[in-house]
Amino acid sequence: MRRERLRIGLIGWGTVGSALGRLVLDGPLPLTLACLAVRDRSRRELPKGIPIVDPSEALAADVVVELAGGLDGPLEWARTALDRGTPYVTANKALLATHGAALAELAERRVAALLGSASVGGGTPMIETTQHLAATGAIERIRGVLNATTTYVLSAMSAGRTYDRALHDAQEAGYAEADPSFDVEGRDAAQKVAILASVAWRTWRNEREVDTAGIVGIAVEPGEAVRLVAEATEDSMTVSPIPLDSTDPLAQTAGVECVLEITVRGAGLFRVSGPGAGGRATAGAVYADLARLVAGERPILFGSAP
Repeated sequence: MRRERLRIGLIGWGTVGSALGRLVLDGPLPLTLACLAVRDRSRRELPKGIPIVDPSEALAADVVVELAGGLDGPLEWARTALDRGTPYVTANKALLATHGAALAELAERRVAALLGSASVGGGTPMIETTQHLAATGAIERIRGVLNATTTYVLSAMSAGRTYDRALHDAQEAGYAEADPSFDVEGRDAAQKVAILASVAWRTWRNEREVDTAGIVGIAVEPGEAVRLVAEATEDSMTVSPIPLDSTDPLAQTAGVECVLEITVRGAGLFRVSGPGAGGRATAGAVYADLARLVAGERPILFGSAP
């Protein structure tokens, strides 16, 4: 039996948005890129034949996919879409770590769907792994390296470069933004660990609850393995730069690789690793969320159901 194609309203055409657009247009799922909302309509690389609309118009599609980032616009778009019963798919960790509980409650009340697999780990299934383990046993601790920018900078400092030189090199290589404060101050990792902790213990946790220290101003000795480590238990959440033994899997991260360790009571330690950034990898996680909707699922991240 032929499946009806889901019409996607896509907001955002950056690295991830454009990669997702190509997947929607060329991939195997019955999806249609119905319209696209962007900040700059004059950009040359926008797809031909796809209506360019305001974000409010994209909310009329069957599924809204938001890859724009930020809070003010996305919060309004998410509330509007979910209130209409429209599935909302996002990679926006700031939105989920700040307003996730309220959005999940609205999604449940309106029988909508809220998905955010790409918000943590890029293309690495960190949220899905955490969900699975939380359903099969009691999670005692999560611990990981969740931010690629700081990994690059700290690795370079271990090789003898100064902080300023390492950060400049990270920007030149595309691993750091022009304004890197969100990463180097630890907020990116804090939002990610808050999302993971919310999933692990099925009680939503806000980014503000994370005891956060970044890497600005720290010293790294040549050959020393220091990483920005995010850690959480049922009672606490922390992000801080920590010297690690060279044999520790977290110390061996490099480039855009991220690692998450999950300790489950009575079952031991589980580890998942992979690229935590990159357009194609992150778009793949969003596409996997869309596959769940095509299959008829209506999952709600942070929802009350296990």
